Amino acid sequence: MATLLLVDDEKPVREGLAAYIRQSTPFFSEVLTAKNGKTALETFEKTRVDVALIDINLGDFNGLDLIALIKKRFPSVLIVVISGYDDFEYVRKALTLKVQDYLLKPIPQSDLSKLLQDLEQRVKPTPSVVPVGQPDLAHLAYQYIQQNYPDRSISLQQAATALFISTSQLNKLLKKAYGSTFSDLLIQYRLDKAKELLQTDLHYPISEIANKVGYEDPHYFSRLFRKKTGQSPVQYREANFNAPQI
Repeated sequence: MATLLLVDDEKPVREGLAAYIRQSTPFFSEVLTAKNGKTALETFEKTRVDVALIDINLGDFNGLDLIALIKKRFPSVLIVVISGYDDFEYVRKALTLKVQDYLLKPIPQSDLSKLLQDLEQRVKPTPSVVPVGQPDLAHLAYQYIQQNYPDRSISLQQAATALFISTSQLNKLLKKAYGSTFSDLLIQYRLDKAKELLQTDLHYPISEIANKVGYEDPHYFSRLFRKKTGQSPVQYREANFNAPQI
């Protein structure tokens, strides 16, 4: 027996598919529904889900983004895309995420019946789907900093939203894993990148370095750099520009 989750923002489609699946096979002992990505993630956090049918357009965000996150946090879940978009680019992106299938709405009953049979064969008899643990969420948040640090608008709220957890929970995980808050980790990462630029022989202007690491105001960047390192950016460059690159 297994659990299936239907994620679709159209209530008639969502409830119609759920009713058909419940009537068609006893294999899925639970057929759950979610009207958007946020509700879907909440369901994953509370319940073991073996199979998820996910619409591309969910209202609150793109279904492919939801699938990518699920693949990271719940890697054993089998995922099928259901979509009203007959677009090669959507299909290509879905396939790169290693989904099981891509079905176009309206879905013929014969296609849905065949899909359910295939899914029954593919679902592994594991006792549960193991979600990504809290240390992994902290690591994903740090990856978020690494990938987005040049963006001046990056924030704890953005990272928490991307990982579907609260800001307070995310900061607790980061403190436990790295000993620092999101803000402190972001500042340190930006300054480390600034140090790398200051150590090159290209002599970027301080204003350009500030901009490259996410600070619009070079004076604020210089004050922050001095506060954290004990040297101004110019002093650091003079003392370290010949240092070997890591």
